[in-house]
Amino acid sequence: MSILVVEDNPISLKILDINLRENGYEVITASNPKDALDLLETMPAIKLIVTDIMMPEMDGLEFISNIKANAEWKKLPFIIISAMSNKKTVKKAISLGCQHFIVKPVQSAQLLKMVRSILPQQKLIIRNKQQSASKMGLDLASFQKIANMFADMLGKEMVVLENELAQGKYKNFSINVSQLRESVTTLQAERLLEVIDRIEQMTSEDGKRSVWNITKDYELLLAEMKLLHNALTISVDV
Repeated sequence: MSILVVEDNPISLKILDINLRENGYEVITASNPKDALDLLETMPAIKLIVTDIMMPEMDGLEFISNIKANAEWKKLPFIIISAMSNKKTVKKAISLGCQHFIVKPVQSAQLLKMVRSILPQQKLIIRNKQQSASKMGLDLASFQKIANMFADMLGKEMVVLENELAQGKYKNFSINVSQLRESVTTLQAERLLEVIDRIEQMTSEDGKRSVWNITKDYELLLAEMKLLHNALTISVDV
């Protein structure tokens, strides 16, 4: 499940992107509402929209109105971000069904609290690095070294798995899922762990699943490995 962030200011967009990704969320960004609407057409996994209000061509309120008019998207929750806090804007947003507002400059803790309240069951790509480091008894620099080491290993596994899928392989994949589980559990990578659970259960039910289903599970595994790889290699100093 993804969070769509819509913000025309590139610095503000980057800050929101990093804040959310560093705390384990899958993020898709758009610099204007038109691009955001195009993304919604092609990415049904979007479950939350974080949007600025003051944007050129189509402002945030018009953007929200367009989404609420679409039967497939009208139940999507919003977090509205704006440098303005005037009552007229808030009243209009409330009338469109919005309940969550943040006034710029955005405080990371406030944003994350809202996201967690809206998506309480959302499994994370990886836990916050500072929290993970503390739980493992490491400082942040040491944790990043371990994260980079695992990212290198993950990258090699991804190349092999991607090639095997491209060649049409559907069983006896080279990847050692059990070994992968150990590292993934240590790093609290919940989404990838969930896929591994599914594959291990599938392995115990060999012969009961179609080739198509098996292939789809390994394609999902590859997709989640890529997300985790990206999360692990985000620099803490960005």
